[in-house]
Amino acid sequence: MTGLMVRERETLEKYMPGLLQYLDTTPLDRLESRDSDAIDKFREFGGTGLVVPGELGGLGAPAIDAVRAQRAIGSRSPSLGAGTTMHHLSLASLTEFARGATDDDRALIKGLVDQKAIVASGFSEGVTGGSVFIPTMTAVKKGDNYIVNGSKKPCSLARSMDLLTCSVEIDSGDRAVALIPAGLPGMSVKPFWTTDILAGAQSEEVLLEDVEVPASLVLPNKDDDPDGVHEMTGYLWFGMLISANYIGAATSLLERMIEQDKGDYEGYVRAAAELEVSMAAIENVARAFDEGERGQDISVKLLFNRIAIRDALVRSSSAAIESLGGIGFIKSPEIAYVAAALHAFAFHPPSRRSISETLARFHAGEDFAFVK
Repeated sequence: MTGLMVRERETLEKYMPGLLQYLDTTPLDRLESRDSDAIDKFREFGGTGLVVPGELGGLGAPAIDAVRAQRAIGSRSPSLGAGTTMHHLSLASLTEFARGATDDDRALIKGLVDQKAIVASGFSEGVTGGSVFIPTMTAVKKGDNYIVNGSKKPCSLARSMDLLTCSVEIDSGDRAVALIPAGLPGMSVKPFWTTDILAGAQSEEVLLEDVEVPASLVLPNKDDDPDGVHEMTGYLWFGMLISANYIGAATSLLERMIEQDKGDYEGYVRAAAELEVSMAAIENVARAFDEGERGQDISVKLLFNRIAIRDALVRSSSAAIESLGGIGFIKSPEIAYVAAALHAFAFHPPSRRSISETLARFHAGEDFAFVK
């Protein structure tokens, strides 16, 4: 079977049977609202373990399948795509950590997958120095617990999360990954996201004030990754999936053009070409990832792709909206909503301004490292 996004839709149905029907039959304004139940449906239809290896209880989707499924999700609910990207980032980071973890730590991660836990990400963007994630919170040992303080804003999935994962600086000065169950005393969610655009991602402030976390849930980083490749791998998952999500959102405009069939084939091809090239670029990175490539080269390639895709989304949506016409824009608020949501792609870290110097210096022969 051929057609726009047929492969992506089939992939989504393969891994999360039933979710596609729900997304197809639920109005966009409902999916994107603050009280959307899309995240609950994502859990119900088995999406929480998408990128987790089978030996840890997950679905073991390769990156090429994950980005295709995420494009299909983004075409129906960019909020769900953005929010679940942060869930996948969290579990991918834990999975990388598990490579050098104890059996007890691996059992803990497997338990999260078995419970279909929604995991929010308190990781921040990376900095120079070998670590992709800067600790944004502190953890001080007190008996059998750590006392954690800090905040993350915005933090997607804030109202649905079962667990918050974050990078913390422990009192020894080292870094650790903390797994913080939602609802612990001292942990609160405060309003932060005031716009209606992407409100369904539940991106609010998560505040931790003297939260007592069992020491068994604070996992010190191992010394087997001096170049930060394991952590960078989690960020690769983020970059691939968030890009596919917004490509999917823009693809929904192509679907409208096909439905209306105004005969503007040139306009359609201009809009579609930008997205197909963008998706091919992300799939190229995903294939390399699945073949085992990690580290600086693939990270740089993905970042250049993300920067190019930002402009491609603007060009594609502009061509699509022009072709759909003024009456279509007036009569369908969904068109304006998608156009606004697409601009949020540029706000995901690292910003183009912050990363440009290090990308240019990489081409000049210097080592690559994320910058804040």
